Amino acid sequence: MKVAEACCGINSQDLLESYSSFWARIDRFRDSDLTSELRPKGGLVRTWTVRSTMHTIPAKDYYVHVLGGPGRRFQPWFDNAAKRRGIPDRDFRVRFLYQPLLDHIKGRTVTSNEVKEFMVERLTQRGLKGRMKLQRGWSSKPTYGPAWTGVSEMSHLGLLVNAGRKGSESLWMSSADYLAAGRSVPDPEECMVELVRKYIECYGPVSREDIAYWSFLLKKDVDMALEALKKDLTNEDLHSGGEYFSFGGASREAPEPPGVVILPEFDSLMMGYKDKSRFLSQDIVKKVFGGLAAVNRTILLDGFVAATWKRKRNSAGMMVDVSPLRTLKAGERRSIEGEFASYADYQGTSISVEFK
Repeated sequence: MKVAEACCGINSQDLLESYSSFWARIDRFRDSDLTSELRPKGGLVRTWTVRSTMHTIPAKDYYVHVLGGPGRRFQPWFDNAAKRRGIPDRDFRVRFLYQPLLDHIKGRTVTSNEVKEFMVERLTQRGLKGRMKLQRGWSSKPTYGPAWTGVSEMSHLGLLVNAGRKGSESLWMSSADYLAAGRSVPDPEECMVELVRKYIECYGPVSREDIAYWSFLLKKDVDMALEALKKDLTNEDLHSGGEYFSFGGASREAPEPPGVVILPEFDSLMMGYKDKSRFLSQDIVKKVFGGLAAVNRTILLDGFVAATWKRKRNSAGMMVDVSPLRTLKAGERRSIEGEFASYADYQGTSISVEFK
C-alpha cells in the first residue's frame, strides 16, 4: 500500500506485468503481498484513473483518483459513442442500465460476460437494440456484440471496480461493496485538487506540463487545481526557464537510487513526467517510447535508463535480451546479471541474460 501511495498509483494496465513494478520497489516482495490487499475491503483497488489506464491505487484514495481524474474529459466520448449506437443520454444510462445492474450484483462479483448479457436484456426491455455489428480496434472484421456494456463509463463514474479474474474473464463489483463501509462520495472538484496535490507531493518539483501529461487533465483543470493549492506551493528554480512546483520542505526528499533497477513495461516512473530528462537522455527517448504508444522495459543504472530489455519464456525458463543504450562497463554488466538473478528468484525460474 505504501508503494502504491508513494507512486500515486502503480500502472497496472497489464496486471501481471505490474507485479514487477512492486518487486522493483519492495525488498523480498512476493505476489501474495499484493493479492492479499487487492480484494474487497482490502487496502488496494485496481481501476481506470489517470490517462484512462488501469492503476493499482490505495483504496482509501479511490474517489480522489477516479472522480478527480480525467473521467470528465472522456464523458463527451461516452455520450457520442452511445448516441451512435442509439443509446439515450447519461441520465438514462445511469437510471435504467447502471443502477439496475448494481442492484442486481449487490454483494457479489460478476464476469464481463454476465454484465454484457444483463445489458442486452435491459436494452431489449426498453425497446432498444441489444446487439449490433461492432468494429473492434484496427480489425477490418466486424463482430457482433452488445450494443452497450457501460463497464468503462461506470468505472469512470466511480460505480464499478475491477475485482480480479475468473479464468480468462475479468470480474467486476460495485465500488460500494468493494470499498470499506462508510465511505461517502466527495465533490469531484475537491478530488481533482487533491489528486494534483498528491502528484506534486510524490513527483515534485513538477511543471504544469508534467501534471497534465501524468493526469491527462485539461489545462484549465490543472490551472484551477494549482490556483486552489497556491498558498501551500513553492515555485522551484531548476535553471530551465520553466515554472516548477513543489511543497517546499513538505515535499519528500528523493533517496539515493539503487545501483541497478529492472522495470517492466509502462512503469509508473516512465509515465510520471512529460520531461524525461531526470532519468533518460533526450537522444534515446524514442528507444524507450516506441511506436503505437509502446513503453519498453528498462534497466536503470544509478537512476538513469541505461538499457531496455525483452524476455522470452522457453523450456529452460526465461531468456532475457538486454539492449544497452550506452556503452556498459564490465562491472555494470555483472551488476545487471546479478539483479536478473534476483529477479529469477522472484519469478521462480531460471533466467539467462544476453547483451545485444
